Amino acid sequence: MSRVIARALALMGIYLLVMTSAKPGDAAAGFALGLVLAVALRSRLPGRRPGPPTPTRLVAFGQVLGATAVDMARGSWRTARFCLRGGARPGFVEIPRAGRTRHAVALWGVITGEAPDEVPVDIDEERDVLIVHLVDASDPDAVRERHRRAYESAQRKVVG
Repeated sequence: MSRVIARALALMGIYLLVMTSAKPGDAAAGFALGLVLAVALRSRLPGRRPGPPTPTRLVAFGQVLGATAVDMARGSWRTARFCLRGGARPGFVEIPRAGRTRHAVALWGVITGEAPDEVPVDIDEERDVLIVHLVDASDPDAVRERHRRAYESAQRKVVG
């Protein structure tokens, strides 16, 4: 029950941010909507594998946010350098899916799309690869390794 309340509060916070309001009536409406969504969307599947403990997920989520901020800064720098000087080799890089769940792939797409020098393009189900376009794809092995390390270090702990 505490997870449902925590999710309802988080959804209420998003609601208030969207409404740009802190009025008590808006907070009550946001909490009510959040509570309905949290109850309706919770998993009722028998035998569902429990994820890591909440503190572990929170720490991992903080690591993912920090790494994403760093990637955004580096990507902005690489994009600006490319726009001003050129010299990079834009292109596509295939990243092995490596057993990522659909939730892990969704998180990967959101995080990868935040940096301006990388754009997730496609998921090739047949070859089991994620395809990303980069401003500088001159070292595809380094890109694959960077994505593998990011997934192994924190993203896996967030989405399971």
